[in-house]
Amino acid sequence: MQHIDDETLALLALGEDVLDDDARAHLSSCAECADAIARLARVVDAFDGADAADDLVAPDAAVWSRVQAELGLTSGTAAPPVVAPAAVTDAPAGPTLPRAAAGTGPEAPDDSTTGATGTAVVVPLAPRRRRVWVPVAAAAAAALVVGGVGGILWERREVEPPETTVASATLDPLPDWQGASGDARVEERPDGRRQVVVTVDAPAPDGTYREVWLLAEDLSGLVSLGVLDGTEGRFDVPDGLDLAEFPVVDVSEEHFDGDPSHSGDSVVRGPLDV
Repeated sequence: MQHIDDETLALLALGEDVLDDDARAHLSSCAECADAIARLARVVDAFDGADAADDLVAPDAAVWSRVQAELGLTSGTAAPPVVAPAAVTDAPAGPTLPRAAAGTGPEAPDDSTTGATGTAVVVPLAPRRRRVWVPVAAAAAAALVVGGVGGILWERREVEPPETTVASATLDPLPDWQGASGDARVEERPDGRRQVVVTVDAPAPDGTYREVWLLAEDLSGLVSLGVLDGTEGRFDVPDGLDLAEFPVVDVSEEHFDGDPSHSGDSVVRGPLDV
């Protein structure tokens, strides 16, 4: 199963149970996803501790802009109101209005937010209302953390130099395997590590398996690269092996007889253009 997506990780860090049985089983065995949730949970805990107004600090305007951009919010979405503690403490009390006057009917006076002098009065939010922003902020921060980590990993993948194909071969069928086909190529990484990538199109009979070899041109020597599982495989070339001495790619049919040597029954074979 693939890793748990970023949105679900953020919800899990907020304490939401949003996993099905398969995802829960994956989480129990995936150290990467568990570590991601633990890191996001620390972000949530940090926001959850900001209960009192004195603990809240007005962020720079650019922070909310980045949150909007990351979450795909429209440019017209209003930023969350942040009230400085001094404004809440020192604001003059507004007039006490009867319930009817504070309603929304057509005759209700339009002074519900002004004091005796007509200036705006800042009404402090109740603790319960203020805490509504905490999980939203935590989720936004968690999404930014996940997005940042994903961006770093994406950037690392992008800047990593690709492999270079240094040799290739067409694998032709042996007489007993007419209709079979295949190809091979040698890829070299910037660090010098080489791999042979082999593809074979030929069904394997029950009780047999395929093994990939490098042979000397006169078939006087051979090196086993490994078992081909399915139709395509990637095999490391042993360090120090000179492909000019073993330039022939061979795929054999083998039996479960305990004999590690070549069976003598080659399915496809072809020389590399080294």
